[in-house]
Amino acid sequence: MKKIIAIILSACLFPAMLWAEDKEQKQYLPEEGDWALGIDVVPILKYIGNAFNGTNGSNELSHVGGTPFTSGKFGGQGLMPTVSIMGKYMLTDEWAVRANVGLMISSANDKAYSIDDKALAENPFSEAKVVDGARYDRNGMSMLLGAEYRKGARRIQGVFGAGLLFAFQNSKETYSWGNALTEINQSPTSHTFANMPTLPNGYRALTQNEAGSDFYLGVTGSAGVEWFVAPKIALGAEVNLSLYYIFGTQTYVESEGYNATLGKVETRTDLYAPGSNGIYFGTESLGGSLYMTFYF
Repeated sequence: MKKIIAIILSACLFPAMLWAEDKEQKQYLPEEGDWALGIDVVPILKYIGNAFNGTNGSNELSHVGGTPFTSGKFGGQGLMPTVSIMGKYMLTDEWAVRANVGLMISSANDKAYSIDDKALAENPFSEAKVVDGARYDRNGMSMLLGAEYRKGARRIQGVFGAGLLFAFQNSKETYSWGNALTEINQSPTSHTFANMPTLPNGYRALTQNEAGSDFYLGVTGSAGVEWFVAPKIALGAEVNLSLYYIFGTQTYVESEGYNATLGKVETRTDLYAPGSNGIYFGTESLGGSLYMTFYF
């Protein structure tokens, strides 16, 4: 009888012993040799919130591709990153090398109707129209390379880091016109798009290059926490202290117009605006104020 009871107790306790052993074997914190991939979760949370309150959240997801780290200071057209990708490699259990990359590639088109000058010249009652267009290209990227140190043996760790920052953004605007500029039609009818450069009378823009283009170079320090909600899966938040130098490029405009002196239509390229520069020092949330990291 004692042997039977012992066998039954062993059978009952064996799963519990395996569960306890499995629990002890769970490794929540990152270890030497681990790789990590992190993403900002703020846009996803905004989208979920909009879904519950009935707001159309499609605009939030349209930015998940990321935008470069540009603060928009000194008259720039930059924005803080909506999301960036973070990668890490654990050199030891406490030290890691880290990279943050943000990317923005965007293109938008604007179109409008103008009176068809040729059709109107042939028929004063003509209501024919032509299409004018403006294309806006905005591209840029940011990169932060550095190291971090983590402190804490439990599921909540403090994370402290420093790194070098490089970022840039550039822009180009391209215009197309339905009515051709000729010796006969020296002032063709055309639509006036927003933010077009101011040009001499008789000239209209073809392209505008480097408007609002900037380069950023500097250093950052960071402090934050990571809470491991599951083995090797952490929810984190951090704040950065950044010091960087900003310098903007010159803006060039290519235009076309009728040159009365030469008696012909010409295309010319002119310097439209000089570059700018400045220094920025302050706190911000580069790479995501709230992010999730997966270690493997």
